[in-house]
Amino acid sequence: MSSFYKTPSPPAPKAGNVTFAKSVSSVRNTTVYRADTRSPATIRKFGFSGTNSNEPCEVRVFGKNTVFASTSKEKVKDFIHMIEHQGQSKKYHLYQIETNKQQVFSFRENMDKNPTSLINGIANLAIRELGIPQDEALALAKDAIHSNYLAVDEVQVEGPISPLSIKHINTISIEG
Repeated sequence: MSSFYKTPSPPAPKAGNVTFAKSVSSVRNTTVYRADTRSPATIRKFGFSGTNSNEPCEVRVFGKNTVFASTSKEKVKDFIHMIEHQGQSKKYHLYQIETNKQQVFSFRENMDKNPTSLINGIANLAIRELGIPQDEALALAKDAIHSNYLAVDEVQVEGPISPLSIKHINTISIEG
């Protein structure tokens, strides 16, 4: 879950899976979880539309329409504790998202179904964005899958997600 914070913006048009070859399937989960620093009132008004992040080599399966989440509350909490807060206190709100109408991409399920395609998709992104050699990109992709995506059981949901599909379930404060 590369990024959880963004300011509200108008919904972007649906783009479909823009990162991986069709051989890597998108799957449907029915419930996913997300941590966000924005208040429940803001989310009730705007929902989740996608990412504003421009980090090089950040995997965004649905391009700017990507909403980062996890398959479990516990893994979202792991993510919160995993990211660097640089001595700042933060308040995170945990949200449950019903994804019945959304396309969901699971790194774990895709790793189980077609690891070569998933690894190559991430490696090709690294080659394109960072200009690194293929062997280095493959090693980086394998490490990222295990230490980042699988560690927090990341899924990416195609936005926008309606506020009607989102429920605030908890608030966690992290001391700096």
